[in-house]
Order: sequence, then structure tokens, then C-alpha cells
Amino acid sequence: MQSHLDQSNQDAYEQAREFARQKRSELGIQTKNINLPLLKKICKAEGIKVDMVARVGAHIRAAYFFDECGCSIMLRKDLPREPKMFALAHELKHHFLDRAIIAEGKMQCGDYTANRTHEIAAEEFAAEFLYPVLEMKAVLDSIAVHPDTTSPGTLVEIKRRSPIEVSYTFIRKRLERFGIIAKDQYEKFQFQKLEEEMYPPIYKQEWFKQHRARK
Repeated sequence: MQSHLDQSNQDAYEQAREFARQKRSELGIQTKNINLPLLKKICKAEGIKVDMVARVGAHIRAAYFFDECGCSIMLRKDLPREPKMFALAHELKHHFLDRAIIAEGKMQCGDYTANRTHEIAAEEFAAEFLYPVLEMKAVLDSIAVHPDTTSPGTLVEIKRRSPIEVSYTFIRKRLERFGIIAKDQYEKFQFQKLEEEMYPPIYKQEWFKQHRARK
């Protein structure tokens, strides 16, 4: 019985990924053009009001609502840009595919435990909508990413070569899914610090410091 349930869930996740590809095609979306304003524009076209709030709930980044007042998304305004984008794409899945059961009170957005399959499907939709698996694999192939040679620096290179702004958490989870790194590997690693060491921002480069000192 458990194996049938697992297969059913996997089917739901693949359907979410396929639907994401379908919506990208319908909307004429190219990965390199996806950003926060574009996602908000899609929400507006769908009649979804996006409310930037200080807090949505405990450990909740965003939530989708559909009732007699219409459609809306509450989004934490303190999130960095990449998680904001992922959260909006996640809630768009609920809008496209879960509206009816939300309206009927059969699902409450944000209750991950009670709606685990729907929530994981929303994560799969968001990931594929923002950065399709095939496109990311092409980037990995271009730098010859292999399980035996992958290091934290590899993830920095993947991020810098990606056509869209994605978080290190996004990259890490994709590599876990591809079997390139182990589950939760590098979970606590400070990738931003490593990136600045490998590619110092302009204001930290010596020539820029000297330029500022001469002023």
C-alpha cells in the first residue's frame, strides 16, 4: 500500500513539473528574463494581489488565499530576493492548481504537515518554473560537475553561471536530487563568504580601496 502511495505522490510531483513547463510556454518565459517584477506582473495578470508583510506566520514565507474577496498572496518583505522569487512561484502553483480545494476549505495554505503532497508539488512547480532541470543540467555539463570532484567552490561556480538568480539552498537541493551530493551536505556551509573570497566584490578589491583613499 505504501509503495502505491509513494508512486501516487511522485506522479503528482511530475505533473506539477510538467504543468510548470506548460505555463512557461504559455507565458513565453525565458529563464534569463525571470525576476521579481516579472513574477509580480504574472500575479497581477492573474488578479492576485501581493501584500508585502512583516510576518506571515511561524516559519512561513508566503501564503495564498482565495475567498469571496478574491485572490491574494501574503509575502514576507524581509526575505532576500531569491527566496522571494521562489515563494511567489510556489504560491502561483496553489493559484493555478489548488484554488478549488482552498475555496472549499479542504486545504489551508501554509499548513505543510496536513498538505505535504500539495506543498512538495508546489516546491517542484516553483523550481521547474524558475529554472528547468534540463537547463541546469546543461550548466553542470559545461563545467563537468561530478560527484567525486564536487566541492563548495563548485556550487559557487554553478550559481555564477546560472541564467537566473537562485539561492545556494536551491542549488544544493537540486544537486541532492541529481545524486551529486548527499542529502543535507553543505547545509551549514557559508557559501556567500566563499563566493566573496573567490570573486571579491568591487568595494573589497584593492584597486578600488586605493581609488577611494585618493579621493
